[in-house]
Amino acid sequence: MTLRLPLLLSYSKLGISFIFLCTLLLSTHVIADTYNDLIDKFEEIEDELYENTYDIPIYIESYDIENTMHGDVFGILHHSFKTVSDTLTLLENWCEVIPQHLNIKACTYQCEKNQCKLTFYSGRKFYEKADDVYRLNYNFNITAASANYFNASLKSNEGPLDTQDYKIRVQAIPLTDSSTFIHFGYEYKYGFWTSIAMSGYLATLGSSKVGFTIKEMEEDNKPVYIKGTRGIIERNAIRYYFAIQSYMDSLAIPVYKRFESKISNWFDLTEKYHKQLHEMEKDEYLKYKKMEHQDQIRLQKVIYEKEKESKSHP
Repeated sequence: MTLRLPLLLSYSKLGISFIFLCTLLLSTHVIADTYNDLIDKFEEIEDELYENTYDIPIYIESYDIENTMHGDVFGILHHSFKTVSDTLTLLENWCEVIPQHLNIKACTYQCEKNQCKLTFYSGRKFYEKADDVYRLNYNFNITAASANYFNASLKSNEGPLDTQDYKIRVQAIPLTDSSTFIHFGYEYKYGFWTSIAMSGYLATLGSSKVGFTIKEMEEDNKPVYIKGTRGIIERNAIRYYFAIQSYMDSLAIPVYKRFESKISNWFDLTEKYHKQLHEMEKDEYLKYKKMEHQDQIRLQKVIYEKEKESKSHP
């Protein structure tokens, strides 16, 4: 299938390439830093986007090398590029997107000294008060924003236990007037103690968990999915990708209904991949997220009040 991309020659194909060029295992990938790289990637994976086992236009890549876990989701959102770009380059919107993830209890934002920051309150899957969980502080940057390409990045130096160098990246280009090719990348490094903890999890509670990459097909034509750490990073990357999708879809809903619409839609999207993503029943998820949302409102209000006070007493 060939699409017409605005600002390109008519009827040309599109594409990008993202992932690090560092080992033989990754030798087929190139870093997607530009508009042209995204076009190249689309061209490379176009067939897989439209013909896959997921029944939606997505393509997933992952690796775990030298204690670095990395997952990429490439997909097509049925929203105009302008809408996607305007939404995801606005700092506060990320605090409407990210907390849909099971482990994110709240998100707050602020700008200080020309640097905008997001704080993710990360905990376990059930309800936990945001004040009592780990805080990941991300620097938020827009490294490119034009009529046909944007690149937003979030970076955090430290995470829980001995994890570090968290990186989130979102890039996009227009496909048609009403569709956008988007790339979500998620990465972090881990040390000895996290490796031990993950090994214990994968040997017990996570032993049956799988990712999305198909390793092989069984004789009855059933797919055998990747497990282990790559399964972990793929599950988290797709959860974040679905958070973007469900939030974008919710923009057509009146503001007063938007929160409940997006969290309901997020759960429904993930439940289509029950084998990989199911963790709890929908009523539990909705209950927890409503409680967590109230915590988020309270925490953001504290930030507003401090900013207001500092401005009144410079």
